[in-house]
Amino acid sequence: MRERLGLRATAFCAASSAPPNSLNDARSSASLAQAGVPRDDHGDETARAVQALTDGRPLYVGALAEKLADMGRRGIADAVAALVAALAPDGRLAAACRFCYELRLHRARGYGALKAILDVLAAEEPLTLTEVSTRLRRTPGSTKDYLSWLEDVDLVTARQKRYSVTDPLLRLWVRLHCRPAPPSDEDVAREVQAYALARLPHPEPVLATVGGRDEESKPWGIIEID
Repeated sequence: MRERLGLRATAFCAASSAPPNSLNDARSSASLAQAGVPRDDHGDETARAVQALTDGRPLYVGALAEKLADMGRRGIADAVAALVAALAPDGRLAAACRFCYELRLHRARGYGALKAILDVLAAEEPLTLTEVSTRLRRTPGSTKDYLSWLEDVDLVTARQKRYSVTDPLLRLWVRLHCRPAPPSDEDVAREVQAYALARLPHPEPVLATVGGRDEESKPWGIIEID
């Protein structure tokens, strides 16, 4: 029984560690429809937003689609607002991130040091080995070992000798939830807004959604050139 639960847990988290863009826009749109979001409410624009916000990872697409469907039944269908709700302390996406975060950390050695490294990279990335070790106040040799273990469980990626959190949405979760006190609604909205602005191609709708601007104040007059 315990072995079966372990396999299910591993498979569950594998959906979040799937390669980025495992789902394209069309499949993200299909996931929205399958979750019960009416086509008229999401269309291609929302599917693209979901794709960008989740990095195309199936677990996250599914969780965000579920939240969009729930909000759509109340007359709201906005990807950024759904992400804010899903990453709240009691949100499904927050719970999924916590589960997979803890599972992966316990598969590696040195839980406390590994957690500290993720906290450092969540605050600022990418960082060199020297920069990480300085912030941790550890030797470069021991820090290198910890970073290698984090790479082994797909939590950290190294590119050109600079380290960053592999999963951008998990990094956002660490920023929000790996702190002494739970984040407030304002904390979640602020962090999600900054995350969305960095990932969505058109920032104006994000500001309108999070900042609470009404329909009349939206910049409909802007002409987009392909």
